[in-house]
Amino acid sequence: MPHPAPSDQNAAREIFAGTGEMSARMRAFDWSKTPLGPPDTWPQSLKTTVRILLTSRFAMWMLWGEGLTFFCNDAYRPTLGVKEAWALGSPSDRVWAEIWDDIGPRIQHVLETGEATWDEDLRLFLERSGYPEETYHTFSYSPLADDRGHITGMLCVVTEESERVVGERRLRMLRDLAARSGEARTPAEVLAALRACLEAEAHDLPFALVYLPEGEEEELQLAAAVGLDPERLGLPLRMLGAAGDAPWPVQAVFNDLVPRVADLSALPDLPTGPWDRPPIQALVLPLAQAGQTRAAGVFVAALNPYRPLDEDYRGFLGLFVGQVTAALKGANAYEEERRRAEALAELDRAKTAFFANASHELRTPLTLMLGPLEDLLTGDAGPLTARQQEVLEMAHRGSLRLLRLVNTLLDFSRLEAGRAQASYVPTDLATVTADLASSFRSAMERAGLRYGVEVSPLSEPVYVDPEMWEKVVLNLLSNAFKFTLSGEVAVTLAQEGREAVLRVRDSGVGIPAAELGRLFERFHRVEGQRGRSFEGTGIGLALVREIVALHGGRVEVQSAEGQGTTFTVRLPLGSAHLPPERLGAERTLSSTATGALPYVEEALRWLPGEARPETLAEPEGAPLPGERGQVLLVDDNADLRDYIARLLAPQHDVRVVPDGQAALEAVAEALPDLVITDVMMPRLDGFGLLRALRENPRTRELPVIMLSARAGEEARVQGLMAGADDYLVKPFSARELLAKVGAHLALARLRREALAREQAYSAELEARVAERAREVVQWRDRYEVAVRGAGALIYDWDPATNGILYSGAVEHITGYRADELPGRLEDWTERLIHPEDRAAFAHEIERVLATGEAFQLGFRVVRRDGTVLDVEDDGYFMRDEAGRVRHMVGFVRDVTERKRAETALRQANEELSRSNAELERFAYIASHDLQEPIRTVGSFAGLLARRYGDVLDERGRQYLHTVELGALRMKTLVDDLLVFSRLNAAHPPFQLLDLNVPVHEALARLDMTLQETGARVTVGDLPTVYGDPSRLAQLFQNLIANAVKFRHEGVPPEVTIGAARAGNLWHFTVSDNGIGIEQAYFTRIFEMFQRLHSRDRYEGSGLGLAICQKIVAQHGGQMWVESTPGAGSTFHFTLSGGAP
Repeated sequence: MPHPAPSDQNAAREIFAGTGEMSARMRAFDWSKTPLGPPDTWPQSLKTTVRILLTSRFAMWMLWGEGLTFFCNDAYRPTLGVKEAWALGSPSDRVWAEIWDDIGPRIQHVLETGEATWDEDLRLFLERSGYPEETYHTFSYSPLADDRGHITGMLCVVTEESERVVGERRLRMLRDLAARSGEARTPAEVLAALRACLEAEAHDLPFALVYLPEGEEEELQLAAAVGLDPERLGLPLRMLGAAGDAPWPVQAVFNDLVPRVADLSALPDLPTGPWDRPPIQALVLPLAQAGQTRAAGVFVAALNPYRPLDEDYRGFLGLFVGQVTAALKGANAYEEERRRAEALAELDRAKTAFFANASHELRTPLTLMLGPLEDLLTGDAGPLTARQQEVLEMAHRGSLRLLRLVNTLLDFSRLEAGRAQASYVPTDLATVTADLASSFRSAMERAGLRYGVEVSPLSEPVYVDPEMWEKVVLNLLSNAFKFTLSGEVAVTLAQEGREAVLRVRDSGVGIPAAELGRLFERFHRVEGQRGRSFEGTGIGLALVREIVALHGGRVEVQSAEGQGTTFTVRLPLGSAHLPPERLGAERTLSSTATGALPYVEEALRWLPGEARPETLAEPEGAPLPGERGQVLLVDDNADLRDYIARLLAPQHDVRVVPDGQAALEAVAEALPDLVITDVMMPRLDGFGLLRALRENPRTRELPVIMLSARAGEEARVQGLMAGADDYLVKPFSARELLAKVGAHLALARLRREALAREQAYSAELEARVAERAREVVQWRDRYEVAVRGAGALIYDWDPATNGILYSGAVEHITGYRADELPGRLEDWTERLIHPEDRAAFAHEIERVLATGEAFQLGFRVVRRDGTVLDVEDDGYFMRDEAGRVRHMVGFVRDVTERKRAETALRQANEELSRSNAELERFAYIASHDLQEPIRTVGSFAGLLARRYGDVLDERGRQYLHTVELGALRMKTLVDDLLVFSRLNAAHPPFQLLDLNVPVHEALARLDMTLQETGARVTVGDLPTVYGDPSRLAQLFQNLIANAVKFRHEGVPPEVTIGAARAGNLWHFTVSDNGIGIEQAYFTRIFEMFQRLHSRDRYEGSGLGLAICQKIVAQHGGQMWVESTPGAGSTFHFTLSGGAP
C-alpha cells in the first residue's frame, strides 16, 4: 500500500477522522499516487462526502474523478472479500471488473445525467472468495457533485440480500417437495414428486440421483435420476462391491451413514442445469432420519457451482433429504400395510373355508354320539341308575350344545362364502314368531324375569326361510336372557308400512356406546360385560345380521349401558326384493336347524339355582378329614362344575362358585388349599381372579390351576406368566386332573412347612437388613436430590467436618472449577456470596441447623469474573437412625433471567396501572366536565332556533343548525369515549344469561332509527352464555347501528343475527346488505378513531367497533369481519360456551 508524505498527514487526520479500520487505512494511504492527489488539495465536497462515508454504519462505497477512484467504509469491507487488501484508491472498474458489464452502464448513467438509480435483489457474480459467487444486492447509485456543482462522483448505499434470497428459494423448494410428496402412496410416486420439484427449481440442486437397496443382498440400484441422463454419461445403474464408490462414494455413505463430498471436476459432459457451467462438487447423503442406524438409500445432490458449501447449504440439503426419507418411509409403510391387508383377506377366506369343512365333518361323529346317547336315555338298552341317568344327561346336553355351535359355524361360513341357500316361502310370521318366543317362557319365569310376547297379525304372509328365521328369533332371545339379570324381556311383532318389524327389548346390562359400532362383527365380544355366562362363539349377532340381510332386511340396535337393549329386525313384505329363483326353491345343502330345545336347555344351565350345589357329601371310604384337601372350583358352566366336583369329591372337599367375584367372596369366608378356575367367566374372569389373589398377601401363595379352551404353548405360557401354578387345556382326562390336584395340594403342604422355617430365619436377618437399608436410603436420597438438581450446582456439606463436595454446573454458577472452590462453609460464604446477602445466608444456615428443616434461600453469587448471578439454594438434610444430621445435600440454580423477567413484568404492570388511572381521570373529565357544556351549547342553540328562527335570515339559521350538529357529534364522541374508558374498569362478575335479552334491549334503544330507515332485523336462535348483560347489549347495539348507518341510499337495511356452536365456543354473526368494506381495512376498522368515510357522509365517532372488539376480548372471544364492497358485511365474534 502507498504511504503518504509527511506533509499530507495533518490534512489526512482532519479528513479521515474516526477510529474505524478504513479511517486508519485512508490516513495511512499515499493519495498522491492516485489521480486525486494529496487530500489537502481535494475539493471540500469530496472531503465532506468521505467524512460522511466513514462515519456511517450503513454499507457504502463511492468513486470520484475521472480515474473512478474507489472508497468504502467499514460496513462494506465484507463485500470486498479478498479484494479488501488492494481495493482502496484503485479504479472502480478494476475493483469490480467481473460485474462491470452489469454496473458500469448504471454508473455511467448517473455520472452523465445526475439521476440516481435503484436496484432491488440484483444478482451479481462477485469474485470476492476466489471464485464467481452468486450474490444478491439492493442498492442505489447517487450522483456526487464537486464544489462547482459538476457531477464528479457516485455514492452507492447497498444492502446484501444473498442469504435472504437464497434462503427463501430453498424454503420454497422444501414447501414444494412437502406438498408434492404428501399424498404419495408408493416409492415411485415419491420419486415422481421429487422429479417434479427439481424440474421446477434446480438452482441449488442442478441434478440429483437416488439409489435404493434391492434384494436380500441390499444391492444399491439407481432408482431416480433428475437433471441428467445416466446412461448417456456412462454412470453405473448398480453399485457392486468396491465399485460402489465410483464415481461418487455411494456404497460408503450407505454403509456408515456419513455424508461425503464428491469431486465432479473430472467427469465430462455433466449437465449445467439452470446455470452456464456444470457443478464441480456433489454432496452424497444417506437417506436416514435422526436416530436411525440403517439407511433407506443414498441421495447424490449436485451442488450450485456459484454458492459455497457452508452450514446453511448443508442444513438445507439435510432437510431436503430428510423430507425425501420421510416420504419414502411413509410410502413403504403404506405398501406394507396394503400387502398385510391383502394377506389378512386371504387368511380370512381360508379360515372361512376351514370352518365350513370342519363344521361339516364334525356333524357325522356328533350324530354317532347323539344317537346312542338318546337310545340310552330312553331306556332302549335297559334301566339306568340315578347316577348313570345324570351323567348321560350331562353328556347329551354337551353334545347338543356342540351340535348347535357346529351348525352356527357352518351357517356363518356358508354366508361368508356366498354359498348360503335360502328357500323363501310365504309364512305366517306372527304364528311362527309366537311359537318360537313361547319356548323361552319357562326359562324366563325360572329366572324371575317378566316376559311379554305381543304379536299382531300381518296383512299378508312374509316370504322367509323358516329355518333361518328360527335362528334369528332364538339367537336374539338367548342373547336377551343371558344379559338380563333382572327386570323384563319383551317380544313384539307388528306391521309398519310395508315392513314386518320384530323387536326384542330387555332391561339388561346394556351395551357401552363405544361398542355399538362393532356389535355385529363376527367373533367380537364386549370385554367385561356382565351376564349369566361368558360362554359363546361371538358370532350369534353377526349371523343374525347376515341372515336378515339375505332376506333384504336390516337389523338395528338401541342401547344404553345399565338401562337395557332393543334389537329391531325389519323385513320387507312381498317378494319383489328377493331372488325369484329362490322362491320356494328346494334345498340342496344339509339342514342346520336344531329347534328351540338346545337354546332353552343351555339357558336353564345359566340360572344360579343350577350353579350353586352344596359342598358334596363325603363318600364312604374317603380319607380322614385331616388328609382331605379344601378345593374351590370356579366355572360358569354348570355341567363342567358338576362333573369336576363329583370327580374330586371322593378325595377332597369341593366348593363351587360360578365366577371370579363369587370366588373372592368364598376365599374371604374360608381359605381353601387349592383354587381351580376357568379363564373366561362373567363379572370377573380367571385372570382377574388370579391377579386379585396374588395382590392379597393372605392369598399370594395360594396354588391356582387354570382351565381354558385355548390350546397351544403360547396360551399355556400366558397363564403361567400371569401367576398360575398350572394350566389345563379342555378337554382334559379325569386322571390328568386328579394327578395335578394331588400334586399341587402336596406342594402346598410343603410350601406351608417351608414358610414356617423361613419365618424362623427372618427375625435374624431383619437386623442386618435394616442397617443396610438405612445406608441405601441415604444414598437413594442423595441420588434423588442430585437428579432433581440436574443443570444446577450440587453440593454435599458435612456439618461434622465442615467439608463441602461440589458437582454439577459448578463452573457456570461460580466461574470456578470444582477443585478450585473452598472446602469450608465460611470460605464459601466469604468468596462467593454477595456481601449484602452474607448475613441473611448465615442466619438461615443457623436456623435450619437448629430446626432440621429443609430450606430454600435466594441470594446473589459473585462469580470469578465479577459478574453477579441471582440464585436459589434448595437444601435437604440426611439423617441417621437416631435422627441426627449427617449431611446436607442440595443444589443451587441460576435464576438471573427469571428475576429480570419478574422485574420487567412488575415495571410493566406499574406502567399499566398508571395508564389505567389516567384513563379513568379522563373518563371523569369526559362525563362531568365536558357533557354539561356540550348539553348547554346544544340546548341553547335549539332554543335560539325555536324562538328566533323566524327573524334570522337563511345564513343565520344555517349557522344555528351547524352548532346543533356539532354539539350532537361532540356528545356522541364523549359518550363513546366514556363507554370505551369504562371498559378498562373491572367488569362485574359474569352471569348466565339468555342472549335474546341484550339483543332485544339493543333493538329497543335503536327503535326510532330502525323505524326511520325501514330497517328489518332478523334474530336467529340465540344460546345462553356467561357474560355481562349491559356490555353485551352495547356490543349488539353498536353492530346493529353500524349496519343501519352504512346502508345503500334508498335501500332498506336488512340485518341478520345468528349463532352456531363451534367446539367449546359459540360463533356469532351480524350480517347486513350495506355498502361493504374494502379488504385493506378489515383490521384497521377495529382501531380507535378509524373512519373509512367522511363525516359529512356518515356520522360517527370512530369508536364503535373498537368498543365492540374490547367487549368481545373481555369475554374471552375474538372478533373479525368479512365483507365484499357493495354486497354487505358480516361481523363475526366468539363467546365462551361455558362458565368462566
